[in-house]
Amino acid sequence: MSKIAFYAPIKPPDHAIPSGDRLIAQNLIKALTFGGHTVELASRFIAYSKRDADAILAERKAAAFAEVDAVVSRLSAAPPDVFVTYHPYCKAPDWIGPRVAAALSIPYVTVEAAKTGQGFEKGADRWRAWRMEAQAGIKTADRHIAFKPTDRAYLNSLGIEDTHIDALNPFIDLDALDKEVQATLTTNLSPQHWRADVPVLACVGMMRPGKKAKNYEILADALTPLQGLHWNLILIGDGPERGYIETLFQRFDPARIHVAGALTHAEVLAGLKAADLMVWPGWREPIGMVFLEAQTMGTPVAALDSMGVSLSVRHGETGLLATVETASSLSEQLHLLLSQPSLRNDLAAKTRTHIERNHSLEAAAHQLSASLQKLV
Repeated sequence: MSKIAFYAPIKPPDHAIPSGDRLIAQNLIKALTFGGHTVELASRFIAYSKRDADAILAERKAAAFAEVDAVVSRLSAAPPDVFVTYHPYCKAPDWIGPRVAAALSIPYVTVEAAKTGQGFEKGADRWRAWRMEAQAGIKTADRHIAFKPTDRAYLNSLGIEDTHIDALNPFIDLDALDKEVQATLTTNLSPQHWRADVPVLACVGMMRPGKKAKNYEILADALTPLQGLHWNLILIGDGPERGYIETLFQRFDPARIHVAGALTHAEVLAGLKAADLMVWPGWREPIGMVFLEAQTMGTPVAALDSMGVSLSVRHGETGLLATVETASSLSEQLHLLLSQPSLRNDLAAKTRTHIERNHSLEAAAHQLSASLQKLV
């Protein structure tokens, strides 16, 4: 088995602030370890920037080059077999991996090298200089591992052939989630005034401006025509747009809405497990780890068939996906799920098996090892 140097330029996997990117990085390390590989964190250097200023780009790049020297010095005594970088893209170019791999004469591999759709205004690309830096590093890789068809298409646009790209299903650590939810004392987040026989919809999402707020808008609009049906909704999440998002749901009877705010991850899992349905539109969602978590907890999903959602949720098997990315289309799927308890039960019965077979650490370990075996 291989000795792997691992790096995530957006943030290190042991960063204090939780996020989907951090969770995926952590799970990649777990899957590689599960497959028998030895994984060492090559660097904690953060290349990510929220702003595209040229001065920031120059500062980040210079600091990264200094970090390269330190990493090469540290790893050269017992070099790894391969250098793996997770999620290099325009806001977080990888200046370290390609140079360390070249200095140590080892293969360089990217996982989820991607192109962001942000920053395009009036035909201009504000992140062009950063994007060129990211692409320069991506093009040097000996192999690419992609979660999404859109990532494969992006790599193809850079002149990278399919023979150098391997697919990897989004995945999650089932055992860790089970232990986490079992350890929490919070098993029911529903207010006492909610009727026990009314379906509970759980929505989990950060309350940030932009894409996240847009998802809440879609959900509120989708539920508006369904006020004649029985349902209660718990909103799990917090952020700078919480006040605005709360106003979106003031159109509904307050007795059926509960804003839970920020919860621990264990409490989120408990809320998903207790719910009858997980509802998050997933508009422009690259992967959506919360969809995997909901299904692991045995809860079916209602969402849009947008970007990477269908990579995690199987329409008609573990949830229902609206083929048109509109609130009205999502509303139709929600109507079916709310009015047909037997359909919800059938979907719920298949969620856990679907995750175990296709999105577990074991499944990912096999795919990753098969890809790395071509190089090492």
